[in-house]
Amino acid sequence: FLQRFWRWFPFWEVSRMTSCKLIIKNVRKNIRDYLIYFLTLMISVSVFYAFNSISDQPAFSEMGMTKTLLYDQLGILLSTLTVLIAVVLAFLIIYANQFLLKRRKKELGLYMVLGMKKGRISRIFAGETFCVGVIALVTGLCLGVALSQGISLVALKLFAIELSKFQLVFSMGAFQKTALCFAVIFLLVMTFNVWSVSSVQLIDLLTAGRKNETSQNRSRLLPVLLFLVSLACILSSGVMFYRNGILPSRENRSFQVAGILLVAGTFLFFYSLSTVLVQVLRANSNVYLRGLNTFLVRQIGSKIRTNYFIMTIVCGLLTVTICAVSVGVSTALAMNELSGSATPYDLNVLSNVSMDGDSSILEYLASKDADLSGYAENMEQISIYEADFTYGSLFEGQNVELWPIDEGISDSGVSVLAVSDFNRALAMQGKEPVALTENQYLLNCNYKGTFQYVEKALESHADLVLAGIPLQRASDTVLEETYFMTSVGNNDRGSLIVPDAVVHSLTKDVNVLLVQYRPDADSDAVLQKMIPIGLDDTHGYRYAEKNMMYDMFYGLNALISFLCCYIGLIFLLICAALLALKQLTETTDNIYRYGLLQKLGAKKEQINRALLFQTAIFFAAPLAVAGIFSAVLMGKAMEIVEEFMNIHISTNLGFTVVLFLVVYGSYFLATYLSCKRMVVEHQNKRMEE
Repeated sequence: FLQRFWRWFPFWEVSRMTSCKLIIKNVRKNIRDYLIYFLTLMISVSVFYAFNSISDQPAFSEMGMTKTLLYDQLGILLSTLTVLIAVVLAFLIIYANQFLLKRRKKELGLYMVLGMKKGRISRIFAGETFCVGVIALVTGLCLGVALSQGISLVALKLFAIELSKFQLVFSMGAFQKTALCFAVIFLLVMTFNVWSVSSVQLIDLLTAGRKNETSQNRSRLLPVLLFLVSLACILSSGVMFYRNGILPSRENRSFQVAGILLVAGTFLFFYSLSTVLVQVLRANSNVYLRGLNTFLVRQIGSKIRTNYFIMTIVCGLLTVTICAVSVGVSTALAMNELSGSATPYDLNVLSNVSMDGDSSILEYLASKDADLSGYAENMEQISIYEADFTYGSLFEGQNVELWPIDEGISDSGVSVLAVSDFNRALAMQGKEPVALTENQYLLNCNYKGTFQYVEKALESHADLVLAGIPLQRASDTVLEETYFMTSVGNNDRGSLIVPDAVVHSLTKDVNVLLVQYRPDADSDAVLQKMIPIGLDDTHGYRYAEKNMMYDMFYGLNALISFLCCYIGLIFLLICAALLALKQLTETTDNIYRYGLLQKLGAKKEQINRALLFQTAIFFAAPLAVAGIFSAVLMGKAMEIVEEFMNIHISTNLGFTVVLFLVVYGSYFLATYLSCKRMVVEHQNKRMEE
């Protein structure tokens, strides 16, 4: 059995135990070189397993119908994203493996000098990769199992499920998916290694550490022109995104044009940045000639010039990460806050008077086999009227800038409610009634899109004339009550509360039946009865059910948060790992230059400071540009979400900052310490010689 097993894995030659010993010895000796590669593998495996395992948490079986549908949708989206993420991670791991190959080229060249054949060298290097991959896979799965429990707890909280129902669980499906995915990736990596070692020449292996960048005589004017062109492209795309939004359209190609300009501008920006930066700093001799600044400026310029393509990709991924995480978390927090205030009743049914007439909603429901008397503890029917003046008139004199979804309300009549109906609605919520005399009015508004304009209207309109009846304001404060529910949260753009005698001269617009359930009522049974009512297009009856709305708020909250965090973590991991590996590679290629600095009298602190500064610039440059891009794109993304969900979202960057500090900052610190260790080891080695 063993002979057959080893035959399938040619890099393990049982007859040649020296190969096995050499593989183990090399892994142990080069463990520090494998550190970034190992961390990238381990974190990728743990995150991949954790997010794909949440569907197996038994507590989610307790969810209601609406949340179950959203949870199933989350599983479908995560499965779809898994394929895309797996492809991206494969690219990242193969790219990380190139750093290891470059670090080991001279060693592999010595093997060839000693008479070892390329095939055996390839198998040895593939064996090392396999060993590190297996260790990373096992460690990542162990970490992923622990991480998945925490993610499941967060998911239960977001889906409003009692935490007492949480169970420790190991997801066999996520384990198999993770193991299969990374087994394929490891196979690709080993195949790449075998091909790379087999095709390389001995002279390339032995001189890999001595090759420098080829210096080209370039015009000083061309990079400056390209830099100006890049700024023009970026500014033009920003203006187009600001004016036309960030959604593609078949009628208007501005999105595609703006996207092309942004990509081209970013590419040209990083391509020309190094030359422009060096020219600007060289013009200031006091700065350029101070300490190790001459060496530092040229090193930074060389880094940016040789890695402009990688920095462009990283900048784009960071922009997506910042926007996705910030918008997702901000939306989830806004919806979570809104869910409580938007659902003061268990159910309300709206009837369009122009379509269905001024009749009893309860009687109509009973005629449609949707009698609520057996489920309701308290019911009230109120009416909403339409004023003889519009919101445009109410907001007259103000500089009104409404959200796109509210642009039509300027021509709509102001909603009016009799004080008796308003007080009955408040009584069902356990609140105190309001009092009005026969010639007074109040203004109510709970919608953030128009609240500021309603508040100013109350200040400027001490007197109103409604249906020919003069009214005076009863209070200088706008009420913020919810007297009926809608499917999109708080949606009272401004309502007049007037004496009962006033509304008799107005046109009735909507009747609303407000319902509070009995403690033992089955809300799912009520919902099943209401579904046909809401789907009947021949009538104007529509409903909003608290549990369904609550599930939607929490369900969308969880859906958005999970997807944004998943995408954000993966993209951030990719960016940090790419930059770390490029910095380590650059330090390896230029290690002898730090030795020359020491011979020329540079102090250890100066060298460490120069290394820290160039590492910081390399990490900060794409992040700074991505931050500027995100400032423009995130505002437009917020507008899309606000228009789609009809809610106001306050930007919350706290979670994004913490995420970047933990992941991006950790990779930056690990990269600097690894580069510093390389320089110190090289210096010590030179001193010993």
